[in-house]
Formats: sequence, structure tokens, C-alpha cells
Amino acid sequence: MADKVQIPDDVVLLDALMENMADSIYFKDRRCRLLKVSRKMANDFGCKDTADLIGKTDRELFGEEFGKRTMVDDLRVIETGVPIVGMIESRDMPNGEINWTSTSKLPLRNREGEIIGMVGITREVNDLKQAEFNLQYLATHDMLTKLPNRYLLFDRLEQSISRAERQKTLFAVLYIDLDEFKKVNDRCGHDIGDQVLKLSAERIMRSVRKSDTVARMGGDEFVIILEEVKSSENALCIAGKVQKNLRQSFGIINYPLPMTASIGISLYPEHGMDGSTLLKAADHAMYVAKKKHNYCMLFTFPKQSNDN
Repeated sequence: MADKVQIPDDVVLLDALMENMADSIYFKDRRCRLLKVSRKMANDFGCKDTADLIGKTDRELFGEEFGKRTMVDDLRVIETGVPIVGMIESRDMPNGEINWTSTSKLPLRNREGEIIGMVGITREVNDLKQAEFNLQYLATHDMLTKLPNRYLLFDRLEQSISRAERQKTLFAVLYIDLDEFKKVNDRCGHDIGDQVLKLSAERIMRSVRKSDTVARMGGDEFVIILEEVKSSENALCIAGKVQKNLRQSFGIINYPLPMTASIGISLYPEHGMDGSTLLKAADHAMYVAKKKHNYCMLFTFPKQSNDN
């Protein structure tokens, strides 16, 4: 006959769990005061003994703002008995970093089924959150120049339109095409071409304000969203600054020549009320500018035919 399994009492099992779990586990009373905490939680606060945290609230441990926020969630669980599972939270750390956690909160009941508090389990998810941020960055940025890509550009355009409509302001879209860039790749190779693209992106960025957006559309084409311009003259002035910066020698071995660009400009709301229309107008103006060789042009609407 097999030996009967000897099951340790609940206290022994709970202590083993609280001492060895990699997650922070804590019990609170109905006033959101800590009743018991895991070794991990005590270590995070630099406490040698878990008893050092007993009786404290989140407002005392984490500060007023974060403490009030967590207390609202704690009381909701205690009052309703409805658990919160996998809630993602963020907290600013003293070292300037952000600590991301996934927290579950469950009602704590006595033997009669009355809710006497709550139990919480918190797991740090900084690595997962960083991986999420990395994927978001890859989806919205050009990997060569680190500029926003076409996807993020359209999002920024929508934001600019909403802001300009609300504040009754103007903004400009500049469509930039590097002149004869294909010859760079053909003569010097793609490695040199990539260096020229990266340096061109940096020079375009230096030509605008931090509040403006510079994006890479692909290939040798870039777009600037120039926020809150007073008139078309402001946009033409920035376009001239871009061209001046690009004309400076790049100083790259095997490629001593400066880069020139053709730039087309459209204005909101004069040339379009949506992002797609504004881009098409600026793109059209850029092709007109390219025919004039290294020029910048403001979009003009095609003349209407007088034919009957």
C-alpha cells in the first residue's frame, strides 16, 4: 500500500510561496493597508524584513499620485468583488526610467465569504514593453535614416490638419527629391549612397524646427511638415535653407560632390484639406521644380480651359 501523502499546512505552503516567487505578492485589508508581502516586494523596497512594510499604503510607498490611482483600483475590487486581471501600469522611477508592470487584483474573503481585503500579484514586464516599443518603432520609422516613414507621416499629417483647423493656422508640406541620386549609387555604390541619404536626412532635419516633421517617403524622397507658417514665403525660405544645406560638400571618400534637390510646396488649407491631397499637390510642384533643375516651387492649380 502506498504511503499516504503528507500535505503541509497552509501556513507552510503560503510562506514557501511568498519567499520564493519572482513576482510581488501582497495582501491588503479593507483600508488598503498591507497585511503581508512577498520577499520580492520587500527586496524591491530595500527592506531586510517583510514586516517592515506591514501597515503601509501605496501612497506612503509610491507617492501621492500613483498611490491614489492604485487605491481606486483596490477599493473597486474590495467593494464589488470583481477581480482585475493583467492590468498594465507604469510608474516613474527615481532614476528617470519607467517601470512597467502587469498586475492582477483579487478579492480576499474570509471563511464566511465576506470580503475582508484583497490580494495582488504584480509582475515586471519591462522587457516585453521594450519589445513592443521596438516593434512600434520598426513599423513607423525608416531604418536607414531613423526618420518617420510613410505610415507615421500620414498620422502626423492628420494631427497637423486637426491642430490647424482648431487653431485657424496654416502649415506647409514640402516634397523633396534629391537630384540625380541614382548616379550616386551607380558610380559610387550603395554603401556610399546610404551614407549620402543619412547625411541628407540630418541636413534636412537641421533646416527645420523641432516642432516640424521630417519623413522619408522612400528612395531619395523626403517630406517636411512645416507647422504654423505665416505665408508661402516662410515655406519658400525654409526650402531655400534645405537646398543651401544640401549643397555643402558631404566630405565622403569617393563622393566629394554636394547634393542638390528639387522641392515642391503645398499649403493647408489652400491646396488641400486632407493629407493625401496635400502630398499630391507638393509632389506635383516638385516635378515642375525638377524640370527647372534644382529649384523650389509652390503648387499652383492647373489653368482651366476656355474651350466650350
